[in-house]
Amino acid sequence: MIRKKLSTFKSAGSIGNGCNYISKKAALVGGSEAKFENTSMEEYSALAVKKFEQVNNKFENKSGRKQESKAIHEMISFHKDDDLTPEKAAELALSVWNKALDLENRKHRWAVHTDTDEMHVHLVWNKRNNQGEIYNQKDDYALFEKLLYETEIENDLTIVKNRKFLNPLTPTNPQPSNEYRHEQKGLKSEKSKFKDEVKSAIDNAMSSSDFLEIMDARGFSIIHNGNNAYTLEKDGIGFKASDVGASYKSLKQRFGEDLDFPDTLARIGKKTAPKRDFGGLSGPQFASADDEVTKEEKVKKSKKTLYTRFDSDDGKFFFFKDSPREAFRYERGSVTFNCMSPTAIKAGLQKMVEECEKKNDKEIFVTSDIRSFKRETWIQFQMMGLDKKGYKLNGFEPNQLDHIELRKRKSEFESKFSTGNSSITNVSTVKNPFDKLNESAQKMKEIEEMKKENEEKRKHVSNTRRNVMKPRL
Repeated sequence: MIRKKLSTFKSAGSIGNGCNYISKKAALVGGSEAKFENTSMEEYSALAVKKFEQVNNKFENKSGRKQESKAIHEMISFHKDDDLTPEKAAELALSVWNKALDLENRKHRWAVHTDTDEMHVHLVWNKRNNQGEIYNQKDDYALFEKLLYETEIENDLTIVKNRKFLNPLTPTNPQPSNEYRHEQKGLKSEKSKFKDEVKSAIDNAMSSSDFLEIMDARGFSIIHNGNNAYTLEKDGIGFKASDVGASYKSLKQRFGEDLDFPDTLARIGKKTAPKRDFGGLSGPQFASADDEVTKEEKVKKSKKTLYTRFDSDDGKFFFFKDSPREAFRYERGSVTFNCMSPTAIKAGLQKMVEECEKKNDKEIFVTSDIRSFKRETWIQFQMMGLDKKGYKLNGFEPNQLDHIELRKRKSEFESKFSTGNSSITNVSTVKNPFDKLNESAQKMKEIEEMKKENEEKRKHVSNTRRNVMKPRL
């Protein structure tokens, strides 16, 4: 079980949107008020907003500072090997939230989702309880870790092995980000690359406005989100300015107040990210996006990256999951990409393979003016083992460096999924989890002793240097 905070809601409108979102794909819903059979999901969400606001308005400070965040959206997910019904998943997740948040004493909505391999339960809860007290536990992480672990033990669920509750030396986040995973392998994540380019531009800038001009000249799209907020985007990959150290607040600390910044941002900034055509894939012609599939095929598809990481309402336009950003589109036997994300390219190949299977044609063509795009497509094609399944990719001739990169990727993939590096284990394999606490404590003690020893050596060397450099009397 993993608990993850997803977002903070600051207005009644955002609370309503959050409740609508979690109920949209839900297999089961509930909350502080019962849902009657003759009411729609939209009406149930509207009732939630009404109840949240009744509490917030009743206890809101009439004068002075207003409450900034009104509600929280979070999620508890289960391992794919846990054999649970939606009802049981809701029961276990709500038991944890009741103990940690006193959930029965505050307005809330929950929903169980079964649209991915890992069943998960969403929760939107009011920060004020029914007596008007605002939840202000800044570090509730340890409490949730303890409650989740106890629930796993009591219900014979899969235990999260790298939970910090069991091993204090692990990173705080039990589900490391892609950035952390890349750094552990000695690679740079997309976010790290962004940060490097931002730092370079800041180092070369004379003011906050000058920084925007430099980023614009270097091919970055600056998407204006209102006031002084903006997002930086390049090659289909984007990050909020605050996530890469380029918020106006950070720039102001570096360069001082810049009265021209809002005008520069409005002049250079765009309302939406530009749509780009990086390249495409083509295969069997006249294949329709509306071809019917059997129930068995849908179950099989649900485990593919194409369906777990992307959304599509019409089988034509594919968006990054829970995002308005288009990744690629499929139309009559061709896939056209709006980004160079390896995950999107893999999903696009999966879409092409589906169409190839329908037409019994195993030849795929990659077209692009950008060699790096064709190279990534070839790597994903090889990583998926499509060549061994009889498929052929035309339009790219790999060189020696490309083959070296492919071997490196395969080695990293095998290492990541080897038994010794598994991040999750079954409860039956854990004889005494608390032994890990003792081992970790011993390791921490050894580290502290090494730090002390190094500090003493450093002081000794420093004193020696001072003695050597002391002027002769």
